[in-house]
Order: sequence, then structure tokens, then C-alpha cells
Amino acid sequence: MSMNYGVYVVWCSVLGLFSVVTGFSAACFLSMDTSLFIEWEIFVSSSSTVVFSLIYDWMSMSFLSTVGLISSSIMAYCIYYMDGDKSFHRFSLILLLFVFSMMILIISPNLVSLLLGWDGLGLSSYALIIYYQSESSCNAGMVTVLSNRLGDVGLLMGIGLWASAGSWNFSLSLQSANLVLMGFILLAGLTKSAQIPFSAWLPAAMAAPTPVSALVHSSTLVTAGVYLMIRFNSMLQESGLNSFLLVIAVSTMFMAGLGANFESDVKKVIALSTLSQLGLMMMSLSVGLSELAFFHLMTHALFKSSLFMCAGCVIHTGGGSQDTRNYGGLGFSSPLLSVLFNCTNMALCGFPCLAGFYSKDLILEMMVGGGLSWFCEVMIVLATGLTVSYSLRMMYMLNSEEVQGSSVSNVEDAGSGVAKAVTVLFVMSLVGGFFLSWALIYGNKAVLLCSLDKGLVGLASLMFGVGAVFLCFKSEKFVVSLSMFQALVFSMWYLPMLTTKMNVFVSMKTGGLSLKGLDLGWYEFYGAQGARGAGLKWGGLLQLGQKSILVSSYLMGFSLLVLVSLLMF
Repeated sequence: MSMNYGVYVVWCSVLGLFSVVTGFSAACFLSMDTSLFIEWEIFVSSSSTVVFSLIYDWMSMSFLSTVGLISSSIMAYCIYYMDGDKSFHRFSLILLLFVFSMMILIISPNLVSLLLGWDGLGLSSYALIIYYQSESSCNAGMVTVLSNRLGDVGLLMGIGLWASAGSWNFSLSLQSANLVLMGFILLAGLTKSAQIPFSAWLPAAMAAPTPVSALVHSSTLVTAGVYLMIRFNSMLQESGLNSFLLVIAVSTMFMAGLGANFESDVKKVIALSTLSQLGLMMMSLSVGLSELAFFHLMTHALFKSSLFMCAGCVIHTGGGSQDTRNYGGLGFSSPLLSVLFNCTNMALCGFPCLAGFYSKDLILEMMVGGGLSWFCEVMIVLATGLTVSYSLRMMYMLNSEEVQGSSVSNVEDAGSGVAKAVTVLFVMSLVGGFFLSWALIYGNKAVLLCSLDKGLVGLASLMFGVGAVFLCFKSEKFVVSLSMFQALVFSMWYLPMLTTKMNVFVSMKTGGLSLKGLDLGWYEFYGAQGARGAGLKWGGLLQLGQKSILVSSYLMGFSLLVLVSLLMF
């Protein structure tokens, strides 16, 4: 390691220490059932006060601890991944701005101060996505920032409507449940967490470096919308928009899981899995299970960050290729990396006794036993089975005996730097769900299910797991026979076209028609150009009349009449 990369070591140590301190603070706040609220009054105008507020409770402190732990590991991982980068100081500063913006958002119970972290996330994420400054990364960054601007507008409208309460502190519940106000807040949450129909920007954001992807998809940008809806969950239930959120979340889960089963880009598969898990969190929020949603938010952050870091190592060992069809034999060439990747992948699909199992299984049991409609229950079971399917498919393609790429002897295993960076998160991906379950859901009631409901999720997972193996063995025939269906799935139900290309096409078409019909049409005919044409036309007629014989004889006669009159007098 070069001495120039000491900036990563310093910030890795600082963020690691910060994670330990906030973790102990979260345990204290949780055991004492208390919170600390700090408010700084900036100025007062009439009956409204503009204040900068901070809240420290068990939820914010535990989330801060998770963000600090993941950021610390990613800073250590950057020493390996960004080796040889000439502008690593700029990269580290933007990455720290990204992390600090998320920390401000976490501890802000005030919409005005929350907007500071909210916009900081949008700005720094755009700078990180376009870091490689290629055409694809610039396009992806523009799609990301424009999609998130819709949520920023919703948050600004919410701030304007919240002014009637005299304060913007949403933690004090000063504002009653307003349908329009909650609609704008829900818009902000949906765009930031990439729910349907704002899902196009999340796979596009994979143009960023892998450390950024690991941070974005685990505990920062995409989780900001979920965290916002957790804070507003009581108002969401009172407003009646929870049913609408349920349909959106379940549809997002199904769409992302189906797309991941046909995707070959390893980073996009993990990105679509993030989208599916975000739909699961939003689904639990729609029925009022805010603590369970936060529990899954924590466990998902742990195993998804380590999964992305393992995927980055796989990409490096594969010569920069992200196509899983070019891999194979990972267990022979990189046994340590194979163990890290497969275990975190199993935590993603909810394998028993791993971190994802404790949160996902409890949420699914609560949803199945909650008396939902048959449509929602079928979609939930299908989305769960699809999660198992694409996880097993990715494991099979990376660990198959047939090596598609270079020789196994040319591939290196994960180095000591990567192992140190991933070790803490890997251990938490294995046992973190067990300890968090005792801390965060100790007050929940027991879930009573019949035998059919209890085994429904497991049966669906088994069936889809067998289907994933069949898909891997019969992939060529399956792709040919379902080519049109695959095109629909690859395009994420045409959401990128509907949310980006269609908007551009409609704007250009409408602008062209208005230009032709107004600027070059009625405005042109009856406006200044029409007045100029009319003036030229009448002026030409007058000139033509003055040049005619009739006008000349009239002028001669008039001149003779004037001369005769002067001679007579």
C-alpha cells in the first residue's frame, strides 16, 4: 500500500471508532427507553420558527452505528479497489460528503434540516456516479439526479404545507394527517427508494465504482426513502395511503425479482436484489410494521455491503468483466472469496440462521398472517421465491466447474486487505440478525399461523430453487423460447423508456408542434411578422398607385389649377 492512501486508513479508523461509540449509545438509549432532542433556534418569523434540530434515540443511533461500520469497511476496501487511481483524494472527499449527508439525514427530526442531508445525498451521489466520466456514467448520473429531483420537489412542497403547524418538527406530531401533505412525503420516499415507477435510476447507478455501489445499496441513498417513511409511518397509516404503498411495494418486489433472474451483469443482479428488498421494507411499512422494516433495513445493510465488495473482487479477478457467463470455477481459483460471496448470498435469500432469515422470515409471516388480499399474498410468495431463484442462479454461474474465462492459475484469491475489510461485515452477515432480533423485536407478539401458511414460503422457495437449477442447465432453450418475455423483463417492464425516453420524446414532440403551430403559425401570422407583411403589402400598393397614370394626371391637373388661381389673383 502506498503512503498516499493513508487518508483511507485514517478515515477508516475514525468511522470505526464512531461506529463503536454510537453502537454503545444506541444500547443505552434502548435499555433506558429514552431519547435526546436538541433544538437550535435560528430565527422567528410571525408564528413560525426556523430551527435546526437533532434527535438521538435508539433508532437513529443504531442506524448511525451501522452506517459508520459499513463506511469504515468500505474505506479499507478502497485501498484495494482504487489502487492506482490518480484522484483518490477527490474520491475520498466526495465519499465522505456522501456519508456525512446521510448522517445528517438520520439525526434530523426537522424537515428543513433533513433537506440539507437529503440534497447532500443527491449532489454527492451524482458526483460519484459520474466519477469515471464516460458517456454511460454521465447518462446514468443525469437519470439519477433528475429522478431524485422529483422527490426533492415533494419534500419542498411538504415543507410549505407543514408551515401551517408553526414548526417543521415531524417527530413532535404537530401536524395532523393530511392526504396532500402525506402524498408529497410519499413521493419523496418512493423516488429516493426507487419504487415503481421510479425504478429506472437504480440499475443505471451501477456505473459508479463498486465501493460507491456498496455504500449506496446498503445504508445510504436508497435507504433514505425507507428511513423517511419509517419516521412518518403513523401519519401514513392515518392518511390512508398505506394501501397504495402496499400495491407499489409488492409490484416492485415482483418486477425486480423477475428481472434479476434474467440478468447477466453481476452488479445489476445485486442492484435488482436491492430493489426487491426495498420493496419488502416498504411492504412492511404499509401495514404498520415500522420496527420490523427498520430491523430488515439493518440486516440488509450488513450483508448487501459485503456482497457488493465480494462482487467487486470477482470483477477484478475476472479482468473487469461483469458478465456472470464469463465466470466459473470460483471455488477452485478463489476459495476464500467463494466462501465470502456464497455465504452473504445465502443471507440475502434468507437461509436459516443467517442475518437475512431473522428479519425476512418474520416480516413474511406477519404479512401472510395479516389477512391481506389473495393478490398481495400470491405476489409476496412469488417475489420471495424469485429471490431464492436468482440467488441460486448467481451462485451456480460463479461456482460451476466449467471455466469460461482465463485459466484458473491466472486468477488470484482475495488478498489480506480485502479479507480485513470484509471480515467484520461478513461476521455480522452471519450472526448480526440473531443479536439484533433480541434487541429490536423483543416486544412483538407471537405469530400464529396454520401449517399451510407456515410452510407456504418455504415451499415456494424450494420450488423456485429447483426452477433456478433447471434454468441454469437449460438456459439456451429457455432464452430462445421466451425471447419476447425476456425482452420485457430485461427492460424492467419498459420503465426506463417510460420514465426517461418517453418523457424526452413527448417533450420534443410537443415542443416541435408548438413551434410549428404557434411560433411559426398563428403567432407568426398574426404577430409582428404578420404586421410587417401587412405593412409591406399596403406600402407597395401606395407606391404602385403613385406611379400610375391616373395619379400623375391628377397631380398635373391639381398643379395647373393652383397656377391658374395664382394668376387670377
